Amino acid sequence: MVRFVMLLLTVLSMLLFSGCTGDNVRHGLYEGIRTRHDLQNSPPERFGKPESPDYQEYERMRKEQR
Repeated sequence: MVRFVMLLLTVLSMLLFSGCTGDNVRHGLYEGIRTRHDLQNSPPERFGKPESPDYQEYERMRKEQR
C-alpha cells in the first residue's frame, strides 16, 4: 500500500513538473546562466567583448540557423 502511494505521488509530481515546463523555464535558465557567466568575468576581462545576447535575440538566432 505504501509503495502504491509513493508511486502515485511520484507520477503526480512528474505530471505537475512536466506541465510547468515551457518557454518561461527555458527563458529563466538561459538568463540565469548568462548572468552567472557575466559575473564570473571581471570587468577588464569583459572589456572589448560583445555582450551576450538576451533570450529573445538567442531564440531569433536559433531559428535562423535551422
